Amino acid sequence: MQVMKCRKVGGDFRLGKAALAEVHGVIASGGLVVYPTETVYGLGADPFDEDAVKRVFKVKRRPASMPISMAVPTPEALWFYGVFDERSRDFCEKHMPGPITVLLSATSLAPPSLLSKSRLLGLRVPDHPVAVQLLKAYSPLTATSANRHGRQPPTTCAESMDQLGKDVDIYIDSGPCRYGQESTVVDLSGGETSIIRRGALSEQAL
Repeated sequence: MQVMKCRKVGGDFRLGKAALAEVHGVIASGGLVVYPTETVYGLGADPFDEDAVKRVFKVKRRPASMPISMAVPTPEALWFYGVFDERSRDFCEKHMPGPITVLLSATSLAPPSLLSKSRLLGLRVPDHPVAVQLLKAYSPLTATSANRHGRQPPTTCAESMDQLGKDVDIYIDSGPCRYGQESTVVDLSGGETSIIRRGALSEQAL
């Protein structure tokens, strides 16, 4: 288990090149990384590596019947993995990057291990400089809170370490999360916009 402290550059936290390369290597080899987002700390792995995804579920002690989401670096990257119409595309362009996760029907490019029984995929575009760094270097990543299933999602790296301990290869610490609560989950797969989980983005903002 390793803990990396981010440094501030121009007011934002950043990972250095050597640290970023080390994290990249861990993910590429099937490892797990805890990383900061604007909502809560996330547990990252390569979503196309089925063994790594199984490890995420095992570490979180999360039932396999409860799919996890995926993070991408930009709103434009969403189009590869989710099926969009004009309504859902306008919604994502308005609210992303930001503290929201959308549920969409998956395209053929989506990782099978993250899909629900009805082939829906949760997609997220974080608004945090370190998360964006990671996703631009190694995209996409799993986007699930870095906690044991049923326990409080961590808003600091220390809280995540207390729950997951040595089960994670690298922890990236950039201090407390901006919102301190999970992303709002919105289902865009049908004809209407449905809020599945209330979170950091208020219903009024939608």
